[in-house]
Amino acid sequence: MADEVSRRKFLTAGIGVISGTIIVGLGGAAMVSIAAPAITNKQQGKWVSAGNIAELPPGQFSQVNLTYDAKDGWMDGKFKMLAYVKVEGENISAFSATCSHLGCNVNYDESTGGFKCPCHTGMYDKNGKNVSGPPPHPLKKLEAKIEDGKLMVNTLPKEA
Repeated sequence: MADEVSRRKFLTAGIGVISGTIIVGLGGAAMVSIAAPAITNKQQGKWVSAGNIAELPPGQFSQVNLTYDAKDGWMDGKFKMLAYVKVEGENISAFSATCSHLGCNVNYDESTGGFKCPCHTGMYDKNGKNVSGPPPHPLKKLEAKIEDGKLMVNTLPKEA
């Protein structure tokens, strides 16, 4: 009788271990398939038209709205981005309008030639460098180019 009890316990434990392994394996596979798009999603910049170059006043920052299709994790959709662009001949300066503090949109300040965050009085100079207030980082620089009379802006910030 003692042999039957130990055999029964052994089989019960073996079935439990096998069942647990199958459940953990299936659960792990499900978690990977759900989380993988968000983890492995490598942002790719898109060149987006910001309008005709002739419509932008030369030598001063202009606010431009960028709308583009993109995939974020497992969601496809339209994304919007606000940027500031200044064209001086062949030189183009472009910055994301998103404050590095809490993500508010900054405004161009004509009196200083820089940018001001209305949320917490963060200030940036004309080169996007944070000069006062709580912003911990400069504004993100964006690549820009002129193509067939149109200003094109890349939505992915330049590497610092």
